[in-house]
Amino acid sequence: MTRTRLTSYLLLHGLFFLYSFVGICYKYVSKAEFLSLAFFGFLGLAFFLLFIYAILWQQILKRVPLTAAFSNKGVVVMWGMLWGVLFFHERITIFMLIGAVLICAGIVLVTRDE
Repeated sequence: MTRTRLTSYLLLHGLFFLYSFVGICYKYVSKAEFLSLAFFGFLGLAFFLLFIYAILWQQILKRVPLTAAFSNKGVVVMWGMLWGVLFFHERITIFMLIGAVLICAGIVLVTRDE
């Protein structure tokens, strides 16, 4: 893998890391009192992150093939699992781990060089 390609994929995964925080914001919105300051704060933060994500996504697509970019988007699920454990004290089940392995295998199959 060339240095430019590696940099592109690192940027792509950094973007997915940023995008994964939108899920955290939405979960906090759902826990906040309707129309409260926390409700609007987390909702506004989610919209702001989505705005930044949309702009950066277009820039990444100039450097990474669309099929590779979309297939890598599955890592957001794994970030969501991690955030669930860290922020919301959720448990990771064996089925969730199997799903994460399948996601990784799918990413490798789609993006590997032939």
